Amino acid sequence: MKNINLIFLLMIITVALNSCKDYVENIDPLINAVDDSELNNESQIPFLIKGVETRFAYALSQTDVCAAGLSDAFIFDDNVPNATYPSFAEIDAGVIQLDNNSVDAAYNSVGQFRFYADDLIRRTNSISISDSTKKNEALFTGYFYGGYARFLYAAYFGLNPLQGGSPINNGPFIGSDEMYNLAIERFKKSLNYAANDLTVRTVNSVIARAYLYKGDYTDAALYAVNGLINGDDPFQALHNADQDNFWWEQAGAFRSQFVAAFRFKDYVDSDPAEADRIKLDSIMGINNVVYYYQIVYSEDSSPQNIITWQENNLMRAELNLRGAG
Repeated sequence: MKNINLIFLLMIITVALNSCKDYVENIDPLINAVDDSELNNESQIPFLIKGVETRFAYALSQTDVCAAGLSDAFIFDDNVPNATYPSFAEIDAGVIQLDNNSVDAAYNSVGQFRFYADDLIRRTNSISISDSTKKNEALFTGYFYGGYARFLYAAYFGLNPLQGGSPINNGPFIGSDEMYNLAIERFKKSLNYAANDLTVRTVNSVIARAYLYKGDYTDAALYAVNGLINGDDPFQALHNADQDNFWWEQAGAFRSQFVAAFRFKDYVDSDPAEADRIKLDSIMGINNVVYYYQIVYSEDSSPQNIITWQENNLMRAELNLRGAG
């Protein structure tokens, strides 16, 4: 009797295992994820490029808003109805704790697009791509945006207030000076894959800015003179509904947690023509004080200037005053 029961049990287990196998083999494919190996294909290059650009745009706006809050351009005041983030209050006060999740979010976003950019170079060089234009665009994207991530690490993040920089891939800490060098190295490599003269001038301007921040005025002047010229279109970060412009999202029309310093309204009052450049809207505080917030970025998809010919001219003017122009 025991043997019969054992045989019966083994039959049930066998049927169950085969049924499970059939069930697992016949499930629908994933719709919210892509197997990494499926991206190793020339047809996926545009998708990968767009991923780098999209993540870059959000990371840049996050970082810039935090920087504006730390500077004297923005203020955080809990009398503003939408101002509720303690992390923004810390940024405004310049006393930022290690667990500040707004800084963490910006830092992690920079790390994500840095990884995507670096991986795009690796992936592009590891697969066969027949379209040289598409391959050049991928390598330009990888080197340029990978360089920009390192520029942001050098300029905006640090180990402490006196040591700017960041590690990469859990490696050793890289100080700002060396991180600028790594950024510039990648920017220069991206020039090999630039699609046109405007792109070359754009990259030269970005290299000039990195040298200027680094304090190397001679090299900054060499690249700025070959940078953007009067009338050139700005190079922009493009946002979309999935990756909102953080200026709009947390320091603008959607939610005015950070508001503009009062002097900006004074500028417009003293010269009404400035309203075309300094675009403000107002909100009444719970203390009956009128506050003003930026509407330069008036929508979630408002593009953000990365570099303009006007900034290039300002750099050239500064470098000239420093004796390097």
